[in-house]
Amino acid sequence: MRGGVCAVVAGLVLGLVGPAAGAGQQPADVLLVHGYGDARAGQDCNGQVWRDALEHSGRARQAITTIGYYAGDRRAVGHGPGCDAVIGDGAASNARPIEDIARDLARYIDRHHGSRPVNVVGHSMGGLIARVALLGSARGWPGFPPRPAVDNVVALGAPYRGLGPAVLDAHHDPQWDQMKPGSAFLQRMHAEGELGQRWAAGTDWTLVGSEEDWTVPADSALDGEARADQKYRYRVDDASGRDRYEVHHYALRTHCSGEYHLRSWRPGGPVRETSRGPSPVRVAFQAAAITGDGLPK
Repeated sequence: MRGGVCAVVAGLVLGLVGPAAGAGQQPADVLLVHGYGDARAGQDCNGQVWRDALEHSGRARQAITTIGYYAGDRRAVGHGPGCDAVIGDGAASNARPIEDIARDLARYIDRHHGSRPVNVVGHSMGGLIARVALLGSARGWPGFPPRPAVDNVVALGAPYRGLGPAVLDAHHDPQWDQMKPGSAFLQRMHAEGELGQRWAAGTDWTLVGSEEDWTVPADSALDGEARADQKYRYRVDDASGRDRYEVHHYALRTHCSGEYHLRSWRPGGPVRETSRGPSPVRVAFQAAAITGDGLPK
């Protein structure tokens, strides 16, 4: 079966991701940050981009905010078409540096949430934006506010080590160039601070990648051998290469049920592998609900 997978599947195994927030505990709000696209056309955050995730989040809709940043991203009325919030000046083009959008995200969190913690789930370039928002704040980059209160960051297919060879020439603009392996932007991001360093402490970092993602290879999404609180790697389904669910780049934000061939690990813990692992959307929202002690349990 390929494409979106959102029917409820009985017997879904959640052992890899552990329990959600305890009874009576109010989970922090979740911000969903979309990835790269045509800035002029914009993205329908509440529609094509995050619709499946929103419907299967297990969260109250008012506790989730979809974030836009492109010139074409429209502010939604209620939770209708568009994005719940558009950060910055709402005029970002594909020439605008990723670190500037990250600064806008850090400012938004600081302004709208203050000391009240939030969780951030970023897909593709959205995972870069989330990381640099915290990095720039911690390092005191110009224009960044003090470090925003973020309990968890979940990066779905973020090109931490760059885009895959198959897509390097898919677009020709400064933003796309920043995501190419070896770019000055990626070099600076790693030189300024890996996730295992002190600046990243206090936030639980979950990296998710797939071996079937040709846009962002799994090794890039998992940041190579760099430390994170937990990593999830979706694998080809079985030795024959037949897939029940193909976890391509966009499936990381749309596949919300089913059982998957999944490997997971965290520092100092065993590598776990199962053919009955949870979907990417389930992993994302479980990881965004648990603070401080890492996953899986």
